[in-house]
Amino acid sequence: MIVSFLRHRRPGRRCAALAAGSALALLLLAVPAPAWAQEEEEDFSFRQDEELYQLDEAVTMIASSLNRIADRVSILAINSLQFGKDFDRDFRHKARVIFLAQLFDANPAIKLVQCQECQRLQTKIVRGVLKLRKGIPSGEERIALAKELGVHGYIDIGVFRDDRQLTVYLQVIEAETGAIILVEELVGRRAPQRDSLVFSFGEMLFPIDGADHNALVFAVREAIQISERFSFGIELAFFIDNNENNPDAVVELDTGAVVAPTIGYDFWQFSSGDSRITAYLGLGKLISPQLNYGNLAKLGILFIVRDQLEVLLGFNWFQETTLDNGEVLEGASYELRFGYRF
Repeated sequence: MIVSFLRHRRPGRRCAALAAGSALALLLLAVPAPAWAQEEEEDFSFRQDEELYQLDEAVTMIASSLNRIADRVSILAINSLQFGKDFDRDFRHKARVIFLAQLFDANPAIKLVQCQECQRLQTKIVRGVLKLRKGIPSGEERIALAKELGVHGYIDIGVFRDDRQLTVYLQVIEAETGAIILVEELVGRRAPQRDSLVFSFGEMLFPIDGADHNALVFAVREAIQISERFSFGIELAFFIDNNENNPDAVVELDTGAVVAPTIGYDFWQFSSGDSRITAYLGLGKLISPQLNYGNLAKLGILFIVRDQLEVLLGFNWFQETTLDNGEVLEGASYELRFGYRF
């Protein structure tokens, strides 16, 4: 999905504030939820598994939560790390790698200790009945075990899923008093699309002999996310003359096209995960005999809402090119487009 616009007061320009306002209004539709994201050291990546993508950034969020209580409990024993019944063994294994390997590094203020005794199965015969119990049975044993391990408290982590949406629950208990000093519910951020096909329409200005010449643009773009923030795209945009009411028109444009590969960078990612603001940069080629197959440089901003709607506010710089009627195409102009991502 892509879209774009531009112009100001002349027939060839609309106020950029209109574009920015429209984009911001669309972005408000994205309901935020806590953020998540980082990359694993194994042979899987955040792009290959959306659930691991959501889980991976939980490490950073958990570390941030634990830092708030670091002055009270600076060493914690991992009492439990539990998963919902619908998670398979492979996911549980990878999730443990993420938690146990990365959480140690991501949390400098608090040290974590693995606690094998915390989940030890205990047996006891009461009135001839065998009873099984898992975990720390009493407050006295909790305090004694904490002293043995050299910890100040215990941490419990639970991971659950509801229709591909992960939620991580975090609880910290102070060893000496048994008081619950931290409870957090962290909702996973959905992974952005790895690739998308974007159809868009809008306006594009051509600076011909010092006058802005207006054209309608219909474009299709293939975009691929190549890292956490970088993306690559290639676009084919068709333009047609739209200058009937422009008193400064100096030429009637023939229908043509622009081919342009671009590199994008997500400089602002919203906590919902599927909405972001992307800056892009690229080079384009005019497929038009009338415009002498000129070249242009492109840069601008994409406002992406829920991985569906897209607004493009772009700036184009045209290399000097002489048209077939002797007019000169040269200089900077704007474009504005709206689009939809599939």
